Amino acid sequence: MIDDPSRSTVVAWYDTLPDDLALLVGQVQASAGRLLGGAFTARDPAQVHATVIGLERAPAPFDLSPLVAHLRAALSTPWTIRFGGFPPGDRRLLSRGLSLHDRTFSVYGDSVVLVGWPVDGGAPRRTLADARLSCADLGVTHRYGDDPDVYLVVGKATGVVPGHVAAVRRDLALGGVDVALSFDDLSLVTYADPALPRASTTWRPL
Repeated sequence: MIDDPSRSTVVAWYDTLPDDLALLVGQVQASAGRLLGGAFTARDPAQVHATVIGLERAPAPFDLSPLVAHLRAALSTPWTIRFGGFPPGDRRLLSRGLSLHDRTFSVYGDSVVLVGWPVDGGAPRRTLADARLSCADLGVTHRYGDDPDVYLVVGKATGVVPGHVAAVRRDLALGGVDVALSFDDLSLVTYADPALPRASTTWRPL
């Protein structure tokens, strides 16, 4: 039972990224740093994570057990999450109305983000979107609605040039990195700062 879920969320890969994903995040951060120079600040890899479902809108107190069971069932077979490898013309799945190529690397406000999606046989799927939507039956509403994205903030930036963003996307499109996501990769985190710095964040396996 969580007395106050307003500062809690379920995330994947907090504190330790899988090796292949850590390598990719490092490459993306290096590319952003090379293109943006001092306008880019990389996030500590230990803070890079993917939010699976936020509990900020859940009722208080919140019984976590049904949500844990739901996510355990959804991930009874680990998902494959692909980052990169989506060519510009691939519109088999859209994210916020855009192609996965255009969403795979972006800057929103001052957040630099890398985005991946569940795939099956190489084809992108709505797996995460459907799992999030069904959490509403348990009293948990995902902030971004019908959302298929595995979204990683890899740094902060100011004064971004659109051509530099497009250059990183082109590099990512050349080859995808597949990362397994299992129930054991999930953590419950409670935070003071939504960037989840370790000094002010507590976490435990879900």
